[in-house]
Amino acid sequence: MISLYNTQKKRSFLKLNIIISVLLVVCSVFTLLLGDTPWQLVWQDVLKRFDGTALPWNPLLDERIPRLIVIICTGASLAVAGAVMQALFQNPLASPNVLGISCGGGLLVVLVFVLEWHLEYPFAIPIAAFTGSLLTLLFVYSLSRSGGKVQLNTLILTGIAVSSLLFAIQAAIMYALRDRWMLIQTLTEWEAGSTVDRDWKHVHMQLPLTLVGLYGCWFYRSEIDILALGEEEAKNLGVEVEKVRWRLFLCVALLIGGAIASVGMIAFFGLVLPHLVRYVQGPANHHLIPLCILVGSASFTAMDLLLRMLEIHALSIGNISAILGGVAFLVLMRGSRRFLHMGGRR
Repeated sequence: MISLYNTQKKRSFLKLNIIISVLLVVCSVFTLLLGDTPWQLVWQDVLKRFDGTALPWNPLLDERIPRLIVIICTGASLAVAGAVMQALFQNPLASPNVLGISCGGGLLVVLVFVLEWHLEYPFAIPIAAFTGSLLTLLFVYSLSRSGGKVQLNTLILTGIAVSSLLFAIQAAIMYALRDRWMLIQTLTEWEAGSTVDRDWKHVHMQLPLTLVGLYGCWFYRSEIDILALGEEEAKNLGVEVEKVRWRLFLCVALLIGGAIASVGMIAFFGLVLPHLVRYVQGPANHHLIPLCILVGSASFTAMDLLLRMLEIHALSIGNISAILGGVAFLVLMRGSRRFLHMGGRR
C-alpha cells in the first residue's frame, strides 16, 4: 500500500514538472521571438555574426537572451529563498520582503548609486545587495531569538519593523537628494523592479550568485527537512544545526542579492509561490526545491511576457508583483493562526 502511494506521488511530481517545464519553454521561446525588430531580420543578423559582417548590436544575442537568463534566475532565486526561509523558521509567512531582507540589500545598493561606485566598479552593486541582505537577515534572526530559540510569534513583527525602518532610511536619502534628477530617476526605475534593458552585465552580476545559492540550498535539502522538525530534534538526528543554518543564510543572501542587483525589488515570489508549491507537493525539499525553481522561473517569465504582449508600460513587473504579494499577504495573515499551526507541526 505504501509502495503504491509512493509510486502515485512520484508520477504526480513528474507530471507537474513536465507541465511547468513546458510552460517555461513556451514562454522562453516567445520571449526570444517577440520584439520590435522582425524575427527574420534578427536571425539574418545572427548568421552574419559568423562571417564578421553583422552589426555590433543584435536584439537576440545582446538583449533578449540575457534578459531571459535574468528573468529565469530571478524567479528561481526568489521562490527557493522563500521556501528555505519558511522551512527554517517554520513559518509560512516568512519571506525576503516580509523579513526586511530585500530592504536591507536595497538600502546598500542605493548607497552605491548615491556614491557612484557602480560607475567605476559595476560589481559593487551585487556585493552591496548580498551584504545588505545577509546583514539584515542576521539582524532580524538575532532580534527574534530568545532563550536559544527563534520566537515565531515575534519573527514576522520584527521583520516588518526592520523593513519599515530600512525603507524609511532609504526614503530619507532619496528625499535629501531630490535635486539630483538623474539619480532619482535611476533609483525609481530600479526600485520598481524592471526587466527592461537587461544585458550581459546584469547576467554577470546575478548568475554566479544564483548558481552558488541554488546549489547550496539543494546540497542541504535533507538537513532543511530535519531542521523543520525543530532544533532539538535536528541535533538528536546528528545535524550540526548552527553550521547548517549559517550556510543556508549565506545561500539565501546570495539568491536575494543577485535578484536585487539585476532586477530590483520584487515581491510575491518569495512569499506565495513557495507556500503554494508546498501545499501542492508537500514539504519534502528534494521535491520542493526543484519544483520551486521551475515554478518561480515559469511564473516570472510568463508574467514578464504577459506585460510585454499587453504593452503595459505604466507598470513594471515589480509593481504588479508587489500588488499581488500584498493581497496574498493579507489573505495569509487573515488565516495566520491556522497557517502557523500547520507550519509548527512540520
